[in-house]
Amino acid sequence: MKLHDPVHKKVIGIMFIVFSAFWLLGMAFYDQFMSFILDKAMEDGNSDPDIFFVFNILDSIFWGITIIFFIPRLILGVALVGNQKWANIPSLIYGVISLLNFPIGTALGVYCILVFTAKKPAEDDY
Repeated sequence: MKLHDPVHKKVIGIMFIVFSAFWLLGMAFYDQFMSFILDKAMEDGNSDPDIFFVFNILDSIFWGITIIFFIPRLILGVALVGNQKWANIPSLIYGVISLLNFPIGTALGVYCILVFTAKKPAEDDY
């Protein structure tokens, strides 16, 4: 298998775009769902409004993680599909980070490491 072939980087770019879009949609759904649940809990009148401060902090932390990890990964995916050379090293870094996301992220991380660390063969190897 020729891992230095540009088609592998395009496949990784498409996977970055798809996974980032799913995470962003999931976070948007989570945010709307939690807003609905908290609004219903506040209508009861018996709940302490200070307790909802914790949920606001958790929501901010989750959105911070989403912004730090998934929006740049979406941009890297677009850059890889467009065959931009500057995206190779950051994509390798995000590939290593995605090793923690078992099982699909682990497979994507291993694939990223194999593709971005592959050496081009000498011309006489063909």
